[in-house]
Amino acid sequence: MNLVDRAIPGKVKNVYNAPAGDGKLMTIMQIHKEDEADEGIQRQAAILAFSAFKELKTVILVDEDVDIFDWNDVMWTINTRFQADKDIMVLEGMRNHPLDPSELPEYDPARIRIRGMSSKLVLDGTVPFDMKDKFKRAPFKEMPDWREYLE
Repeated sequence: MNLVDRAIPGKVKNVYNAPAGDGKLMTIMQIHKEDEADEGIQRQAAILAFSAFKELKTVILVDEDVDIFDWNDVMWTINTRFQADKDIMVLEGMRNHPLDPSELPEYDPARIRIRGMSSKLVLDGTVPFDMKDKFKRAPFKEMPDWREYLE
């Protein structure tokens, strides 16, 4: 977070290294875009994170309205603000954590030349700045108190 904030101050609001990545293989980054000039800054933040921490393998980028500590919210973002043909970045031939079994050359001899190499993944679930008005969350009705029906 410190390296990213020095390079692009104020754009990464929060970071969560989720247990699904053993606390170091995956991070979720909450991005703040103020205007059109900030478009693309989210992907630069992901690349900076890979530079700062070689063990990192996956970065999920989300907007400020997403709770990065709630997997349901993060997955909601991927399902509603993400198109696989344009919002995935794969960075091949990078260093990786030695305990990741998929980094063995036998796994993919064409791309993994030596042990310790891997492809890195960025899932960009941020809304394009110029389309923010089209990506509002649907409001939910307040649920009645179920205890009222027990009487």
